Amino acid sequence: MSGARSTARLAAGVLGAVLVSLSALATFDRVGLAVSLGTSLALLVAVALARWPAVRGASTVAIALYVASLAVATVVVGVGAWPDAAERARVQLFTGNPNVLGAALVTAFTAWAAVAERRRLVWWGWPLVAFAVLLTGSRTAGAALLTAGAVWLVLRFVRGRGMLVLAPLAAVALLALAAFVWQRGVVEMTPNLLASPNDLRDRAWNHSLAASFSVVDDAAPGPFDDTRAQRLVGTATSERRHIVHQSTGRSDLDVPYVASLWLRADEPQQVVLTSHLARVTCDVGPEWRRCVTPVGYGNDDSSRQLHLRAVDRGGSVDLYVFGAQYERGVVATPFDDSRPGWLPQTMVNRFDLRRLSLLPEYRVIPMAAGLEIAREHPWFGLGLAASREAFLERTAGGRSRPVTYAHNLAVQLLAAYGVVGLVGFCAVVLALLTAVRSPGLARLAPLLVALAVLNTWDVTLFEATVFPAAVLAVALWTRAPRGVGTAQPATGASATGASATG
Repeated sequence: MSGARSTARLAAGVLGAVLVSLSALATFDRVGLAVSLGTSLALLVAVALARWPAVRGASTVAIALYVASLAVATVVVGVGAWPDAAERARVQLFTGNPNVLGAALVTAFTAWAAVAERRRLVWWGWPLVAFAVLLTGSRTAGAALLTAGAVWLVLRFVRGRGMLVLAPLAAVALLALAAFVWQRGVVEMTPNLLASPNDLRDRAWNHSLAASFSVVDDAAPGPFDDTRAQRLVGTATSERRHIVHQSTGRSDLDVPYVASLWLRADEPQQVVLTSHLARVTCDVGPEWRRCVTPVGYGNDDSSRQLHLRAVDRGGSVDLYVFGAQYERGVVATPFDDSRPGWLPQTMVNRFDLRRLSLLPEYRVIPMAAGLEIAREHPWFGLGLAASREAFLERTAGGRSRPVTYAHNLAVQLLAAYGVVGLVGFCAVVLALLTAVRSPGLARLAPLLVALAVLNTWDVTLFEATVFPAAVLAVALWTRAPRGVGTAQPATGASATGASATG
């Protein structure tokens, strides 16, 4: 009976791969055909080699080294310990896309947890990976890691089939608690949205449009006890008034914002402060004064920027500056710089739950474009290569930049390979998962949930930095020695010697 089931699984997997390849052939899509054949071959090789204990052991070590090096490199670059590499606010390393880096971190970590012998110790690395994901700014990866952690905790403490009914409720409760703690204890620790409120030398401040710009640290006592102010000397170009600004992302629709800055000058002068939504001209003299913009309302389009400008084109300023603040509300609250420096405000702003949506516009537009392509080419799709051009054409003209894929795996497969290709893909996945030996599905659950989240709001499964770890983890459990419980599937331990409870 076991042999018959194995034959049926193999037949389903082969049929699925054939269907995907036929879809590519039907649209004369050489790129899609190469991808489908290459993916199928990689799956076959991984499952075939996973039977050897040496391969299983080497695979486990490789996944561990990969996620550890990836997480450490992300943190090192993200906190500025490697300044030359920190060219962007969101860390992306060699992936070319911070969302792909976030997906790679989450996938590799949950894959390692699925195959490691001492998986409980592995999960102690969750905070490091979470901080690395925070530095990528990938909200999808953050949601995937949080959900995977909740699933692991639920499966860890919920015993027995009867208690599994409570698992979804427990997971939702854990996620809600984590969201509340994050929002109140981190995001709302201070109302200030600026990444660097008190250091004009920080890379968050942009002065590239000024003709000249210089900063002197600790130039004078600040407006409050035990504070020090910087001296800013800048000149705008003959065509502009720009001196320096700092952005905090796109403004939210109908939300009020206020920008403020403490200023002093040896010689009386005027300066313009704007929030990019409202502006004010401030008189600056020898006494400290807080310059505050009128309230401005977001429009879901304009950026939130604290912008310091000269009054006239080509004008100059010579000021002592302290306590820049950009906040939600109709009045400026007392300046607060209590957040620790290692926690990047730019990334905290991206993970502000008040700004998150299950279906944001920049995801709805490509998904709708993919469904439109699928309706026009239902059976075999448009082809992987041709679909990229179609997505670029159909997502142009909106507020978000054009994209080349659907940002949803199912919709992407429908657009590129049609119904035939989607059915084939599902057949391959089903064949692979039904081959997983007990208790592999429980061990793989956090990884599978993470992949589901990552590929519902994006498509990262087939990225070179994501796919290998996921495939190796599943392949190892398809070949785990029978009788192995929660012991390591990568050691080749005998069924009689392995623990069944972990």
